[in-house]
Amino acid sequence: MNKHYWTWPIVIDLFLGGLGGGILAIAMAYEFLYPGLGPAFAMPVLIAVASLGLACFFLVFELGQPKVFLRVFVKATAIIKWGAVLLSLALIAGFVYFLSCLPWDIFAFLVPLQKPALIVAGISGLLVMLYTGIFLASLKPHAFWNSPALPVLFAVSALLTGAAVAAATLGMWPVTMSTLLQALNPGVDAGLVAQEAANTQVFFQGKLQTLCMALIAVEAFVLLLYVFLLRGSGNEVARTVAARWLTGKTAPAFWLGLVVCGLLLPLGLYYRFGEVAAAAVAATVLVLAGGCLLRFLVVYADDRRLVPGEKRFFDRLPHHDAAFLTAWDDKESPY
Repeated sequence: MNKHYWTWPIVIDLFLGGLGGGILAIAMAYEFLYPGLGPAFAMPVLIAVASLGLACFFLVFELGQPKVFLRVFVKATAIIKWGAVLLSLALIAGFVYFLSCLPWDIFAFLVPLQKPALIVAGISGLLVMLYTGIFLASLKPHAFWNSPALPVLFAVSALLTGAAVAAATLGMWPVTMSTLLQALNPGVDAGLVAQEAANTQVFFQGKLQTLCMALIAVEAFVLLLYVFLLRGSGNEVARTVAARWLTGKTAPAFWLGLVVCGLLLPLGLYYRFGEVAAAAVAATVLVLAGGCLLRFLVVYADDRRLVPGEKRFFDRLPHHDAAFLTAWDDKESPY
């Protein structure tokens, strides 16, 4: 009963899927809030595509039968089917969007598809974020997972990691802020555009960092509410896992690793040193580590309720040192 059937490939799948989905959802949102800004998210979108591609790999890997992975797309009642479909859709649409941002004539035919591709990628990315939590919350025997708060927690965490990566990589190759502003204002002097581009870069990075701080506060609230409510729930399994997080063997990873290093420390760095590049990168690394640690803690908290009669069955099995099992040594024939 102590064996973890849900292991690290599932953790990486959930983390990368949430990260990629979060980046795509934020890129879509900023394109609608600030029309024309979308191409500045080309590098974040490329990172999202790479994350979703790796998530698809781990999704296939965790199925245990990679050669028949296509069956996951035809099993209509399986929730993992919808995860595979959404991951594939977000991956393809995100890749088309990135190609449409490249300044090469060979991909010019994709430019008319740029905004539709971003919309499809953003919506499917948003659904991927929700799926990563719903996937675990749908497993009723696992009381610590079977909570409506888990999809909310994973979605907020995905948005946070996506916003952190977007803030750190906004306006990088292939579409820099100077290139974007020059394309939007072709008649303006290049020197003025370069100066304005620097100010615009700082402005939007500040916006994303402010979003990160807000999401950190929301995630901290949802996380503590989720754990403390389960600690006081009527389900013994959920109470046991929550107690292990709060005061047991998992407490150092929860309090020091997740709460302090994954949430509070990045919050302080964004608030106090947000304009310093090194601090922004450090905050991004801490946010990503915290998001991954959150999923490790949740996935490995896979205690489940016993099915009726299961404990009685195992209690009736002989112990390893039972007399009839130890009556003969390895060399002695029992016949």
